[in-house]
Amino acid sequence: MFISPFLRSLLLLAICSILAHCLSSRAASASSIISPAKVRQVSWKPRAFVYEGFLTDLECDHLISLAKSELKRSAVADNMSGKSKLSEVRTSSGMFIPKAKVSFIHPSLFARSLF
Repeated sequence: MFISPFLRSLLLLAICSILAHCLSSRAASASSIISPAKVRQVSWKPRAFVYEGFLTDLECDHLISLAKSELKRSAVADNMSGKSKLSEVRTSSGMFIPKAKVSFIHPSLFARSLF
């Protein structure tokens, strides 16, 4: 499956939040630290960074396959009611992997999150 470099980068940003909570409760080890030399800024507003080599192509493909069926259009908060609603201006999509599905994460990713 071909995924554009930009989409792969956006996926990486989404995955970082998943892995961050796994890593935050454990002491940092040499294998869980990202070298600043491998970080590339792609945008300042909004802030977006690419972490080279953070995920393999196989890991990206696996996470994409998990996410595809759950991917939903992002909503915005209605100013009057505070409820979520779709907007023609916001064009992003997103999903979260619930804790109950963490076991479906690729074994190499899961192993790295245990450090």
